[in-house]
Amino acid sequence: MSIFQKELKQLVNDKGALLSTLLLPFVSTMILGFALTNSFSSEVSFEEVSIAVVEASTLEDDLQVASERFSISEDELLPLAVPDTLFAYMDSEIGVDYYSPDDDVVYKDYTAVIEIPKGYRLMLWHEQLGEEWSEDMESFQLFLNQEQRQHAMMVQMMMNSYMEQVYAHTELAENEEIAADFGNVVVQGNSPLTSFEYYTYGMGVLYVFFTAGLMANFAFTEKKGKIYGRLVLANIQPVNYLLAKFSTSCVIVFLQLVVLFGLSMLIFQITITNWLSFIAIAVVLCLTVGSVASLLVAIQFRANTEKVANVFMLLVVSILGFLGGSFFPSSNLSPLLNEIGQFTPNGLALQAFIQAGQGESIAHLSHSLIYLTTLSFVLFVFAWVVFPNKGGIES
Repeated sequence: MSIFQKELKQLVNDKGALLSTLLLPFVSTMILGFALTNSFSSEVSFEEVSIAVVEASTLEDDLQVASERFSISEDELLPLAVPDTLFAYMDSEIGVDYYSPDDDVVYKDYTAVIEIPKGYRLMLWHEQLGEEWSEDMESFQLFLNQEQRQHAMMVQMMMNSYMEQVYAHTELAENEEIAADFGNVVVQGNSPLTSFEYYTYGMGVLYVFFTAGLMANFAFTEKKGKIYGRLVLANIQPVNYLLAKFSTSCVIVFLQLVVLFGLSMLIFQITITNWLSFIAIAVVLCLTVGSVASLLVAIQFRANTEKVANVFMLLVVSILGFLGGSFFPSSNLSPLLNEIGQFTPNGLALQAFIQAGQGESIAHLSHSLIYLTTLSFVLFVFAWVVFPNKGGIES
């Protein structure tokens, strides 16, 4: 704890470095956001989103069967049709084409393809009208085009939100707590990202890794200045020193994110829909950067050089930014680059922040949370193993 307090006091005393570290991500966001407003907005326009619906039976046939079965007019059943009400709501912005299973559908031509099994609409009408449905029925299947990852992710979030509301309304209707008006659907995440929103997330997940390099350089400066040597003489354990660097890095990264997102919400009017998911991603990102900082400290002390952190900040962080999509959506360049970017910590955190910002739940982000948490643990353990017993100080 005493080492951690020393680190924080040292950080506060160096106000110039602290302010530049906290404000640089926001400044970069502002520059890129203004510079690429028009081009970025066009890249995420919903006019480029297309959906193919492969239905085993047509909506018209299902309406006719249901109308006869329930003695309800087709006009009353139509607003309850699932998932067709979503398409009707978005029809002016998203292209939707209907096919039969016999048609040869080229999946790669569409952002998403939905396969609706025979009887699926009838089952949903039964449930919405409070009737029992005894037959086993599979839900529709949603296939996403990984070559249009950004748009596909938006379609997936819309469908998730829509189906959650379908079942919420159905449950309430069965309890007679609401009327069967199912026409109004609030679609989550249906607004394209602005350039300011994208680069707030992109710069946020990128610049935090510069903090890891800066912390490693500060640590090596302490070694050269004999500060670490005095800590060793005071019987400070190496793992405690690493934990102090880890904790300090986490605090700085958290402050960076608070400043960046706070200013962006105030000035650029970005919105966060699911704060719980958003904070969870921010916490595991802090842990990941803290572990990276610890590993860099360990490697520099082992190699007795500060070049490792410099190479990391000048080269590795730039590569991570390119692959992870911090500078521009990597899916626009190559599907392969986009896939590789999903394995980088900043790329994974970027997509998770976007999803959380548009309302995705923690359950849907569990893969990202587990991946980053595991990566953090592995990197810190590796740093512990690499770090010299006495930090490279001769006995």
